[in-house]
Amino acid sequence: MAATSETAPAPRHVLAAILGGGFMAATFDFFAAMLIYGGPASGVAHAIARGWFGAAVKTMPPIVDVIGIASHYAILLVAAAIFVLASLRFPILRQRAWITGPLFGVCIYLVMHLIVLPLSAVHAMNNPKGLQLVEEVLGHMFVIGLPVALWARALVGRD
Repeated sequence: MAATSETAPAPRHVLAAILGGGFMAATFDFFAAMLIYGGPASGVAHAIARGWFGAAVKTMPPIVDVIGIASHYAILLVAAAIFVLASLRFPILRQRAWITGPLFGVCIYLVMHLIVLPLSAVHAMNNPKGLQLVEEVLGHMFVIGLPVALWARALVGRD
């Protein structure tokens, strides 16, 4: 019996792609938010935690920063898992990572701003405009989507 080229990737490679892509995207995005909005890390963490607690986050103890950061990383680990697992079914996602990664980043932006934020404790579609919109969309494309796709391609393979 001849070996086929269609062997499933090792589970450890799939997990490593999810963790590597998710952690890199979350870290890059966190720093991008600090640059775009000109605030400290605690400000970004508070803004994320506001999705859970609403305006009450302003009067909460500093542990709320940990909740915000943990939430941010959890969201992007789930996003990375979605991309990597989908790429097992549709290898073109990895084969064309330089295209599909940025497109995935746009999808993440749309889901966050059109579904997640309106359903959160923020209850608003506080979509940025002008230069901030451009910065956020490009950020999602190149500091979230692209790293996730490249980690998937590097660790799971192009096939």
